[in-house]
Amino acid sequence: MELKIGRKTLLDIDSIEYQWIRTLASDGSSNEMINTSIRRCLGGNDDVADRIRQVALGQSSVTELLRVLPTNF
Repeated sequence: MELKIGRKTLLDIDSIEYQWIRTLASDGSSNEMINTSIRRCLGGNDDVADRIRQVALGQSSVTELLRVLPTNF
């Protein structure tokens, strides 16, 4: 489940990674396709990818994302 991005990036809702996810969604990509892209490019498992997508789209908080990450992340 190793992530290729750090905590600072995950906390920055304006990061290029979140912008990229918003672009995928606005281009009509399905949630499953976005989650697969997140796992391939940013790392993480299914749950983490889904939470990252939700945070990017304003459907979940960063706090909720941090809860599914290892405590030492």
